[in-house]
Amino acid sequence: MLTLKQINGTMTSLTDITALLDSALRIKDIKDAPVALNGLQVENNGCVTKVALAVDGSQKTIDDAIAAGADMLVLHHGIYWCGLRPMTGWFKKKIETCLRHNLAIYGAHLPLDLHPQLGNNAGIAQALGLQDCTPEVDYHGTLIGIAGTFNGTVAELKQQYATITGSNITGYICDAHAPAGRIAVCSGGAGDVIYQMHEKGYKTYLTGEENHWVVNAAQDLGINILFAGHYATETFGVKALGKLLEQTFHLPTVFIDNPTYM
Repeated sequence: MLTLKQINGTMTSLTDITALLDSALRIKDIKDAPVALNGLQVENNGCVTKVALAVDGSQKTIDDAIAAGADMLVLHHGIYWCGLRPMTGWFKKKIETCLRHNLAIYGAHLPLDLHPQLGNNAGIAQALGLQDCTPEVDYHGTLIGIAGTFNGTVAELKQQYATITGSNITGYICDAHAPAGRIAVCSGGAGDVIYQMHEKGYKTYLTGEENHWVVNAAQDLGINILFAGHYATETFGVKALGKLLEQTFHLPTVFIDNPTYM
């Protein structure tokens, strides 16, 4: 296990930062989609003076990180979600931009979703004030989502979810005045586990990306389902990583906010 060390100054080696993130997020232990390519995706010259953090590795995000003076960009969705493809056109431009401007890229998908302190779902649960939280939602064989108790009504839960994500909450509610009780949370595009929620006895499920057929399923099953948007539910993890890097290495960080409104 890596021992966390605080380093004086504002320049840190890329190797040290990568080692910290790999260890803290258990990058090598957690199974993920091949296109996630978790870990260091692009090297720079080996030195980091400022870290940018963002949800998605779009060209705009990369440009914004460079404009902010960053020489490392930490992403939830890395730059290879497009899959294996020729280094031509827009994809060539993206890689070229990183290399020309000495920008390292690091990606962490499911390892960041499920982390019990730094993860997206842990961040949502904490911001909602959930109690007695446990890993519960199985997403393609990995426990990612969290279950916890909300002390308030479903209507109050919806309002709090809107507040912490800054989103207009959509979905379906059976009874807004009923106590929310034990609820399940899974960020991003995890609506398709709605039947699992029914099997496990949850009456309220919070996720990110809105899905047409999932709303119909929630109505059939009598489950409250609340969508806050894929992007809005996945800013929590990278922001937590920013705080970790600031505290550990005394590096300045910046969050690059490029919402998709999805």
